[in-house]
Amino acid sequence: MDDELLPPNMRATLFGRDALERSLRATMREGVLSHGWIVSGPQGAGKATLAYRIARAVLDPSALSDADSLGMSENNRTFRQISANAHPDLFVAARLWDEKKSKFQAEITVETVRKLTSFLNRTASGSGARVAIVDTADNLNRNAANALLKALEEPPRGALLLLLSSAPGRLLPTIRSRCRRIDLPPLGDAEIEQFLISEGIDAGTSKKVAAFSHGRPGYALTLTEGDGIDAIGLVDTFFKASQSNGDISKVIAGVTGKAGDGRWPVFRDTVLSTLSDGARAAAIGVPHSTFPTDAGAGALLVGWETLSRLVGRGEAVNLDRGQLIIAMAHDLRLAMRGSRV
Repeated sequence: MDDELLPPNMRATLFGRDALERSLRATMREGVLSHGWIVSGPQGAGKATLAYRIARAVLDPSALSDADSLGMSENNRTFRQISANAHPDLFVAARLWDEKKSKFQAEITVETVRKLTSFLNRTASGSGARVAIVDTADNLNRNAANALLKALEEPPRGALLLLLSSAPGRLLPTIRSRCRRIDLPPLGDAEIEQFLISEGIDAGTSKKVAAFSHGRPGYALTLTEGDGIDAIGLVDTFFKASQSNGDISKVIAGVTGKAGDGRWPVFRDTVLSTLSDGARAAAIGVPHSTFPTDAGAGALLVGWETLSRLVGRGEAVNLDRGQLIIAMAHDLRLAMRGSRV
């Protein structure tokens, strides 16, 4: 496997979405592809990868590999141009890099959306289509969202807008009403394992990561990089120690100091998402491997709510991570001792 993950615009495959791609190809053949789409799913579900595949298909339909997918040879000129961020008929609206602060801006600004609108009104250089990807629409500020709405209300001929969103319900209702929607549901653990193995990850690691990926192939892949595997191991230790009043010193050592900076975000998010998943599973009577069989949905939900608030407050005041882990373990024990319904 490569040391760095391929970005979505360079990926030639999209795993587990064959039925969706067949449906999209049929829509394209019928000539009824809407001018605006919201591609919805949690972070790491494959939204951007799908958007770039749609863009390639629209910009160069004759180069598609077969009649039922959006696949295209990596040697194709359109594929290479998009991989290099150099296709003249594709515009990507995203948060800009702030050189002074050395980080991305918090929002997509109205100036960026105005550039997008100007791009859509230009004459296309190739097939007549122009494609704009908004990555992500969740980052649009109010003025930018209103400017984008104008582009959706009066789309130029041949224009296609793909809005990526992890929370489509928070977008302006007027934007949602002018777009069709593509949802990317979670994949099964077995599918995630197969995907990771196809990416060169060993079978043991693939199985372990799949259990914590929540059906998101992109997120699963990021967990195999850097400190992701170590962070997952710390999550296991945290839950076992918390529920048995055991030793959490290994967890504290693993997420503190500079060495823990890379593990902490994965650890934090995975602890919270595991509690959320456990509550959902308990609510429908499905056992969860992390929690006792008698752990009720109510107790797990209280644990998730309590730890979510605790982590939020702790990070807001820059609380020492060691102290935060101790508090998390304490509060989780209290929640698990509560009513199990």
